[in-house]
Parts: sequence; C-alpha cells; structure tokens
Amino acid sequence: MSIDNPKDDNTNNTHRLTSNVKAGGCAAKMSSSELKQILANLPKAKDPRLLTGIDNFEDAAAFQLNGDLALVKTVDFFPPLLDDPYLYGQIAATNALSDIYAMGAKPALALALLVFPTCDFPLDIAAEILKGGADQVSKAGAIIAGGHSIQGSETLYGLCVSGFVHPDKLLTNSGAKPKDRIIATKSLGAGVSLLALKAGLLNDEAKSRLFSNLTTLNDKAIDALSYLSPNIHACTDITGFGLIGHIQEMSKASKLGAVVEVSSIRFLPGVLELASQGLVPAAAYGNRKSFQGNVSYIKDLPLEVTDLLYDPQTSGGLLFAVEPEYSEDCLKALALVGIEASCIGHFEEGIPGHIDIKP
Repeated sequence: MSIDNPKDDNTNNTHRLTSNVKAGGCAAKMSSSELKQILANLPKAKDPRLLTGIDNFEDAAAFQLNGDLALVKTVDFFPPLLDDPYLYGQIAATNALSDIYAMGAKPALALALLVFPTCDFPLDIAAEILKGGADQVSKAGAIIAGGHSIQGSETLYGLCVSGFVHPDKLLTNSGAKPKDRIIATKSLGAGVSLLALKAGLLNDEAKSRLFSNLTTLNDKAIDALSYLSPNIHACTDITGFGLIGHIQEMSKASKLGAVVEVSSIRFLPGVLELASQGLVPAAAYGNRKSFQGNVSYIKDLPLEVTDLLYDPQTSGGLLFAVEPEYSEDCLKALALVGIEASCIGHFEEGIPGHIDIKP
C-alpha cells in the first residue's frame, strides 16, 4: 500500500499493533548508559580481520574478507511504532538497512526476525509486516533469504543484514577531523511526531512528511557522495540516541569536540509546537540524562528545541563529517538526488565528546 494513505492509526481497530507497546521504534532502545554497563565485561575481539566491532558504538561490524572486500553485518529490530503492519515492516526494514549505508556499504542479503503474538492477532497481520519489510529490501537491491520467528507477548520485527564494501571505502564514526563540517540528511522530530500520531494530533501533511521520512532509504545519500569519498572522514546514522547522542559518539570516537548550530537544523513540520506542548517521548529524557553532562548550551535556548536535540529518531538520516572545502559540493550533490541536507555544525579540537550548542 502507498505510504501516502496508510491505515488510520486512530480508528477503533480491534487488532492494534501498538495496543500493548510501551515504546515503539528506536524509542525502545536501551539507554546509552545501560548499554555501556552490560557491554563492559564482554571480551574484546582480537582478530586483525575485524575492522569494526563493539568499540565506539559503530553502526555495524565489518570483517575483511580479502584485500578488496569487507563484509558488513548488522541486526536491528523493534516493537511497532504505528498500527499499519505493512508500513511498520517498511520502516523497520529501512531502519535496519541504514546501518549498512552508514558504513558506506551496499546491502546484499537479509534475514527477517519476527516475534508475534499469534493468540492475539490474525496471521495475515504478520504476513503484511513481512511483506512491507521484503518490499523495502527489494527496493534496496538486496534479497531476503529466510529468517526466524517465535511466538511472544509483544510484536517485534527487524532484519539481520549483510553488505559489502571495499575496505578502503569503509566509513566509521571515528574518523572525523578538526574543522570537518557536520552534514545531516533528514529532518529531525520523528519521535515527537510518532507520539503525536498515536495521540491523533498529526494533520495529513505532517503524516505524509513523517511516513516519507521513515521509509526513505539512505542509499541515495551514499551513492551521491561516492565521488567525494576521500573527503568524507566519518559517518553514522541518527537513531535512538537522538542527534546529540550520535554526534557525541562520533566526536568521542574521533577524540574531538563538536559545535552544533541549532538554527541550521531542519525539523519535521509542527514538531516544535508539539514539543512545546509536552509531547516528548520518555526516551528523549533518557538520552538527555545519558548525554547532557558533556553539552554546553546557549543562553535561553527554548526547552522544545533542547528536547528535540535528544529526540529518539527511527530510521533517521545520515551524519557525515566532511572536509570544510567540500561541504558545499556535498550539499549540492545531495540536492541533485532530492535530499535537502544541511550543514549543522563542525568538529574541533577540544574535550572528546563535548558538544557546544550555538545559535
């Protein structure tokens, strides 16, 4: 079905996927502090072929197969964030594929992961979820070759995705350099918008923009910037930890500070007003607790703007660290493929992970 006309998420449907969901999409992620705690005692992999692993909270693992090829692998799943099963499948698949693109790789093969309450929902709903995901994987030029499903009390869906990249073109979150410009490819505010959607407070235009944001693959951004590859030093995608969390991860991994200019950030329609009314997901406050200790704010920054800086994104855009003299070329290349990207700040010498918020 078209994302321009999804099923009404506010009807009295007896089979509402979100009926027993506490937090949907990437808002369901563990907080950064919780994740660090449970990963602290895991043994470190020492294989020289492992190019990226759990260090630095990279988007995916990368394993060098030979001098010309590296395998990139990720897994991502989450509870429903809306009631339309097909659209939920599309969004979950788009989100999982994004980790492959964030590493500069191309997805090739995916396996589906499904937990489904078979006693509470008809099986055709599960089939629609799988179809939405499969269609999105096909759009990405990859294939779904199988998967695994179990019964459970809450629906969960996602993908394990494998992709490939030349080792020299692998992007990580740790390569940013001083003065690199930070370029973001999607508008922020998905977490707030999804909360408003559940409350029946989004108009048709805002719904359309939201669904487009959530189902747009990040492949065009990677393809458009391929010719600038040597001048792009780092990349990640913006998901559950919000803009601040993911910039902080990049700057800490790169041993740099960062400056974020709030006036340059693009937001989804209406989210500033919605956030000012208190429609902010709980995960945003968890992100604030995890990351705000290393953030300096301008005086009198509106609370709703601060909240949106920590807003958990589902299927968010990419963040690139680009050599300053190539930032305009980067924006122009993205615009040519229909991506309204923006330069939202830069990296600088300073306390690793510290972010200075400016007008």
